[in-house]
Amino acid sequence: MDLHLNVVYTNLGLIINLILSIIVPILLLKIFNYVIHKFVDENSITSSSLVTLNKILRYIVVLIIFLAVLEVLGIDLHSLIVSLGLVSLAVTLAAKDSLSNVISGIIILLEKRFVIGDMIEIDGHKGQVKKIGFKSVELLYKKTYMVIPNVLFTTKPFINHTRNGYYAIFFDVRILNKYDLDEKISQLEKILDNSNLILKEPKYLIKIKNITTTGVDVTVKSYIKNPNDDNKVIAELIKKIKREIILEDIS
Repeated sequence: MDLHLNVVYTNLGLIINLILSIIVPILLLKIFNYVIHKFVDENSITSSSLVTLNKILRYIVVLIIFLAVLEVLGIDLHSLIVSLGLVSLAVTLAAKDSLSNVISGIIILLEKRFVIGDMIEIDGHKGQVKKIGFKSVELLYKKTYMVIPNVLFTTKPFINHTRNGYYAIFFDVRILNKYDLDEKISQLEKILDNSNLILKEPKYLIKIKNITTTGVDVTVKSYIKNPNDDNKVIAELIKKIKREIILEDIS
């Protein structure tokens, strides 16, 4: 019994350090999760984003615990890395992009420049955000599915088309010179005022786009709630305009 007690006393410091190496990171993770849940209550971050963030943090905590345990056991991490040589280098290089994407993912979640459901555009790709993942963001536009690495959102500019909670749609009409411009625009305004397909606020805009020898090109800009309805709404508006107003060209 005494022998066992002596062993315990001798290694008490080591045991305590091992316990702390495991418990402290876990406690910090729990504290961080508690703080983040406060943000969720205030609608500062979405629940789906929280799940992704928790997943990222768990991986980080496991890595911290692993390195801390090795340090407590007296294993020289520097020497270990050196001894691994090319294998360690290869793993480091392979993990470089993944680590960049993970860090970028954390930045995306914390800064909340876009959330699930937003219509965004980056590097020539446009789509509605379906998932903010561990290493990438999944977009869907019409029937096109895209996976964008997280790192792009911290290295390249992007547009959030629905940042303000609505989505702008555009179409052009041509009013020939033989028609009265003001009369045709008034007819356009009446149709848009009475349409339930577009939002009343912000109010639509009708702008002169181009004046030619044959007529005037006009751009109609209006707003909808769901960006996936853009083609359907435009088609319905164009059909109604063609039925009720004599216009030569609509696109």
